[in-house]
Amino acid sequence: MLTGFLRTIILFFVTAIVLRLMGKRQLAQLQPYEVVITLMISDLATQPMGDVEIPLLGGVVAILTLLLVHSLLSVLSFSSMKMRRLICGRPSVLVRDGKICEKELSRLCFDLSDLMEGIRSQGVIGLHETGSVVLETNGSLSVFPSADNRPVTRKEQGLPKIYDGIPLTLILDGKLQDRTMRIAGLEPGWLRRILQAQGIKQDKDVLIAALDTQGMLLVQEKGEDGRLLSVDVLSEDKVRW
Repeated sequence: MLTGFLRTIILFFVTAIVLRLMGKRQLAQLQPYEVVITLMISDLATQPMGDVEIPLLGGVVAILTLLLVHSLLSVLSFSSMKMRRLICGRPSVLVRDGKICEKELSRLCFDLSDLMEGIRSQGVIGLHETGSVVLETNGSLSVFPSADNRPVTRKEQGLPKIYDGIPLTLILDGKLQDRTMRIAGLEPGWLRRILQAQGIKQDKDVLIAALDTQGMLLVQEKGEDGRLLSVDVLSEDKVRW
């Protein structure tokens, strides 16, 4: 029993490290060869766990070999467009200018119901609002609304350009985030004075507090009756991240 326990722990960490080295992409974003390697790694890891007669080293070596294969294929697909097309394939246009490409759907054996479901899942109501649909090499659908149904941009409205960076989470689940406070160049006392002015006495009473690049602080209190507050705390010229 102890042997099986130790083998499981070792294989768990080996598999976790290998998958971490392969990257952070989700399963739905993996290329076909990455899906195959991921499935093979999971199978190779489970076999030595269930059968102590299978050498542990053999499973580890096989997993590391697949990591090497993944790295080699990734380098080849990155360095050569021809190799990338051979390894990953090419995107396919399923809808062009609002018109379904029947031949391409037939070639891929892609069902019309799946196409319409994919369009709706991207927030587009139907084909009448669709400009183009592309089936990516990882199997996901990229849906682009037609020009008449796209949101109006600030540039089209003639509005001045604004800096739209990533908001910083200053408090998360009642805990002050020291790292993001340093990135923002702010002191904890500054934030607490703002919270106290809004009737929030302690950090632990805050579910989340996030500061965006327009200087707006979004605060949500804990609890079912917690308030959701938006406070303008910084001018745009003082945004440092």
